[in-house]
Amino acid sequence: MNLIQKIKRIEQYVLENFEELDLDDPIEEGYWEEYQEIPGASQKEIEAFEKKFSIKLPKDFKALYSYKNGSKYFSILPSVIHDVEMSFSLMSLEQMEKTKQYFQNRDALLTEFPDFFTEEEIEKMRDGRIKPYLFHKQWIPFAEYCDSCYLMLDFAPGKAGKEGQILCYVHDPDSVTYAAENITDVVGSIIKDNHIVKRDRQ
Repeated sequence: MNLIQKIKRIEQYVLENFEELDLDDPIEEGYWEEYQEIPGASQKEIEAFEKKFSIKLPKDFKALYSYKNGSKYFSILPSVIHDVEMSFSLMSLEQMEKTKQYFQNRDALLTEFPDFFTEEEIEKMRDGRIKPYLFHKQWIPFAEYCDSCYLMLDFAPGKAGKEGQILCYVHDPDSVTYAAENITDVVGSIIKDNHIVKRDRQ
């Protein structure tokens, strides 16, 4: 299965298992109908986004956004990040631009927040793949859950990280952790964690 085929399997899984995922009925609420009408981003829109932020989006990420430019209220990424279940919705490129105006729009090290993080907590969060920041201009949020948790593309990784890797920001208590190497891995984990392929075969 390629990435988009996997996304289509997840769409069906969410429709059939929304209660298990603690979500509203996407058909009853109209989320599914709205989602179906969302077009993919054009190459021109993707290139304009890259130019605005002086980045080169990963190939698999561009493939996903060429299929759907966001998911509105449909939770297309029901993920488990560090044992926490979070059903993320994809932001459109336009939403991502707007979000960057007030979130991840500055560089701020974890050490700049002594009221929130002790030295021990900062040490516990240390990960060679991620720079020790709470906010960073080169982090691009692209999916959100409950208006307080975000998946972000990382274009300023730590020495052991890779450009374009995916981080997870959680608010209250705040933390930034490594989530996956790329969107393909995020989607693959959803398929695996929820046994989606096995369910299809039953």
